[in-house]
Amino acid sequence: MTIVTEIHYPIDYIVTQSPGVYVLSFIRTYPKSLQVKLLCILFFGIVVTVAVFFWVQLENTKDRIQDDEKKNMQLLSSVLYSILEQTMAKGKIDEVSRALNVIAMSPSITEIEILDRDMNARFNSENKRSTDKTSLFTIPIRPRPVCRGCHGNPDPIGYLRIGFDTTTYEKRFYREVSITLGTSVAVLLTLTILVYICLQKGVFSRLQKINVAMQYFGRGNFRYRISVKGEDELSTMARVFNEMARNIYKINYRLYKVSEFPTIINRCLSEDDVYNKTIEFLMRFFEINGVAIILNEQEETVVASGGKTEGFLYIEPILIKEKEIGSIKISVSRDFTMEELSAIKIVTSSVSMALERIKQFSTS
Repeated sequence: MTIVTEIHYPIDYIVTQSPGVYVLSFIRTYPKSLQVKLLCILFFGIVVTVAVFFWVQLENTKDRIQDDEKKNMQLLSSVLYSILEQTMAKGKIDEVSRALNVIAMSPSITEIEILDRDMNARFNSENKRSTDKTSLFTIPIRPRPVCRGCHGNPDPIGYLRIGFDTTTYEKRFYREVSITLGTSVAVLLTLTILVYICLQKGVFSRLQKINVAMQYFGRGNFRYRISVKGEDELSTMARVFNEMARNIYKINYRLYKVSEFPTIINRCLSEDDVYNKTIEFLMRFFEINGVAIILNEQEETVVASGGKTEGFLYIEPILIKEKEIGSIKISVSRDFTMEELSAIKIVTSSVSMALERIKQFSTS
């Protein structure tokens, strides 16, 4: 025996099987969670903060390395300028070339040139090196009194051009950038984890408790309560929920007892028993200050009472065969709800029927 089962996939499922549409559908449906939305917003804020921190550190590192590079170039150039000035002042051209070649052997120098005032090369270092990163630094050569015999009075009389290898500085820059980037990523991850832990303990777990309580509430379990700690907005929400659940439970419980009241009152064999059971029931299941049952005989007579019977705000007549024989007067400190008014009418109607039954039984 072969059982054939047809599987009907929803249209949305079939459409979202293509990768692009699936990703769009995921992006559209996933952020419905409040937890995900809050985490995304906070993570974006942390990323922006860390990115700004990284950019500031990057600019500071760049400026610091450029300043160090410039200072080193100026120091080396000033030393070289001083040596060449003394050598040229003695008129020893060979010593000038030799000094250029010796100084050019420094790892940080790629070339040295002496230019005339028309920027034409007059002396070059022999060991000229080519690198990927070279910065040229040009210094004007100012005439000294001893130089005017050969060069006259022009100012400057020439230029000293030095090529510096900046590879070391670039390596230092990238090394410090890598350190800054690693630090920024570590700060980003640490802040993200700390913020998530704080939100999980302080917000999300408490929202989950409220969600669980509301699910119990939706299934009709009005006895479930949320444990409340603190004085913040979520604590206030939990207290309001507990109060709402408590009130609804009391309403349902009172309605259940009111539905049983006709059975209870019909078991009474005397009018006094009816009055006492009614007073006891109203005082127990209603938030009232006091209650009294009054009969209209030659004059109004209180046949039963309980609590404080001053300042009656609500009066419900007791009717037998559409004739008012008395009333139930209730003293309260607030207005009754519609549910309470309906329940009191049911109680009064049950009392009327019980009294009518007892009177008919006594006369028969």
